[in-house]
Amino acid sequence: MEPTLPPPLPPVPDLLHPVYAFRDWRITPEGLTSPRTGVPWPGPVLAAECHPRTPESLIRPPHRAPGRDCSCGIHGYFRPGYETSKVDYRGVTGIIRVWGEVELHHEGVRAQFARVEALGVYARWTRRQKEAVDDVAGELGVDVVDLHDLEEAAARYATAVPPALVPAARRSRRSRDMPAPTARVVIVGG
Repeated sequence: MEPTLPPPLPPVPDLLHPVYAFRDWRITPEGLTSPRTGVPWPGPVLAAECHPRTPESLIRPPHRAPGRDCSCGIHGYFRPGYETSKVDYRGVTGIIRVWGEVELHHEGVRAQFARVEALGVYARWTRRQKEAVDDVAGELGVDVVDLHDLEEAAARYATAVPPALVPAARRSRRSRDMPAPTARVVIVGG
């Protein structure tokens, strides 16, 4: 009788606790949706999936998000982007907590899993815009925070990515102005 090997153990996390990031959405009749891909967030928690959109991505083998050499995954940034909420009447910026396989970049992350924790409200919005954010926040069971307090509030929900893990921006050999992509994959506990 041939001995069988036990199943492989899951990887040991690089970080034990989820980390926070910031992202933008649009408020649509479906609720929160990605402003770039139109992917809806049907609830507070989202598991990333790869949805091929280019000829190159259609020939890539199937993979779990965030995929290497792919742009899939749940995108978040280390600092909130205040402009979306100011220039897009349906735009909203918020805090997400990310975990699972997370690809770190100089400006932010691409994650396997994310949970919306809070949505930011801009003081100069109309009552209708504020009510739309309040309604979505109520449906998702998440907090509403002043837009300019998002960065301070993020620590209530998760920890920051340690600066030592964030890849430095590299300069491309082809152009001095364009940073070359650099990334580091870490496993973040949930």
